[in-house]
Amino acid sequence: MLTSTWELYKAHRDLHKAAKEYGVKLRLFHGRGGTVGRGGGPTHAAILAQPPGCFSGHIRITEQGEVLNWKYADPVLAEWNLELMIAASLEMMTLRGEESQHPARWEEAIEEMSQEAFSVYRREIAENPDVLEYFEQATPVNELDTARIGSRPSRRSKGPRLEDLRAIPWVFGWMQSPLDQFAQGGAGHEQLLRQIARGFPVFAELLRNVELGMAKADLEIARDYSSLVKNTELRKRVFSMLEEEFLRSRRMILRVTGQRELLGRNRVLARSIRLRNPYVDPMSLIQVELLRRKQSGQQSSELEYPLGATINGIAAGLHNTG
Repeated sequence: MLTSTWELYKAHRDLHKAAKEYGVKLRLFHGRGGTVGRGGGPTHAAILAQPPGCFSGHIRITEQGEVLNWKYADPVLAEWNLELMIAASLEMMTLRGEESQHPARWEEAIEEMSQEAFSVYRREIAENPDVLEYFEQATPVNELDTARIGSRPSRRSKGPRLEDLRAIPWVFGWMQSPLDQFAQGGAGHEQLLRQIARGFPVFAELLRNVELGMAKADLEIARDYSSLVKNTELRKRVFSMLEEEFLRSRRMILRVTGQRELLGRNRVLARSIRLRNPYVDPMSLIQVELLRRKQSGQQSSELEYPLGATINGIAAGLHNTG
């Protein structure tokens, strides 16, 4: 997530530099998913996090189908969301043409963290054969086609590789942060992280989005899902890795933002999540039981329907689909 955000930021900036040099009018097409891992999160903050001088007054956005329902189905919400986009666009226009004033060290720090994040992701996830086996047994990834939660099949092909999974099933599964590694890398690094978080919009938005995703997560519910993995040793290896990374990331998010708890500065959103959890958690527990029955060999249309309903219900409650 960090690496993709940072690489997109740099590409965005370089494209605008090239367009300006050759007299080309450039308008980028921004795709925004429901989950923060695919461009979700507050639209207002995302617009303000664009590179300085790269907003021309025109923006094109596509949003996923379920996002359209959440944000625009009600006229009052639709008006509010459009107002936020217009307000952010007007604010960016006041910064039009300004060059970035942040120190070069800030970008060097994010580049260093990005490389670490990418290295960890490749080693622990993409190239770790345990992860896909764990993921297929401990999540409803193989049931998503039945649930009809996406417009396309959940897999690009029938192959048993991570690359065969489309984004919608995958984004239910992973986030990780290199903040701890960087903070321990030298004297003053943690203070530098706080400075970047206060003064660099793209980094601040990334932290907010990670914080939002983590605030919705529940390790005890995740532990229940992990019980579906048949290989005990594999289950322990993968869940321990996920748990340690989650706790490490949460600790660093709180230290960098200066909060005592996640969403400590966004009480409205924190309260919304607390109100949703009593409805989402029972659906998660029901889903675990239904998946366990299916794994035991029970196959019936009576099982498929409630399983699909729990997938749709949990996705709606968490606002975390692709």
